[in-house]
Amino acid sequence: MSNSKMIGKAIAGGLCFFGILASFNAAQGPASAAAPTIAEATAPASSNIDKQLLGQWQGTVPSGQSFTFVFAPEGKLFLMAKGPDGAARAKEMRYKVNLGQKPMHLDVGLSSTETVETIFELTPEGQMRLQLQGTNPGQPRPNSLNEQATVFKKVSEATALPADTQVIGY
Repeated sequence: MSNSKMIGKAIAGGLCFFGILASFNAAQGPASAAAPTIAEATAPASSNIDKQLLGQWQGTVPSGQSFTFVFAPEGKLFLMAKGPDGAARAKEMRYKVNLGQKPMHLDVGLSSTETVETIFELTPEGQMRLQLQGTNPGQPRPNSLNEQATVFKKVSEATALPADTQVIGY
């Protein structure tokens, strides 16, 4: 079984209907030995929300599996989790936000041909609510967040992955 399939099973925990989480099930090529260094953005962020998103956000799916999204400069997004062997792995993706919509739109590029369209909000408590359930590549964007939206807590401002993280390419 490939590393990406093992990660998918570990993260999704039977919740394959989450398009973003299920992306780990697709073979994306070999994992690299070490994470790339992510440079800080040279251009200023277009808004305060763009700046707030940068960093590491940890959430837990109903199965109890926790994972971390790392929003990095230049539209890079990593989904990090521990594999069955305990090693840290990350799936590299791309993201784009549309802050002019309510709720705000988040497009997650799982690959060069697959994008998941979803929605999110930042709460007054500094958390992020992200609609994962019911999102899949090619499916319409949800209209509203529901009670099953995943709540993420910002755990770090760091936009670089830990040095020992195996990265599955975009």
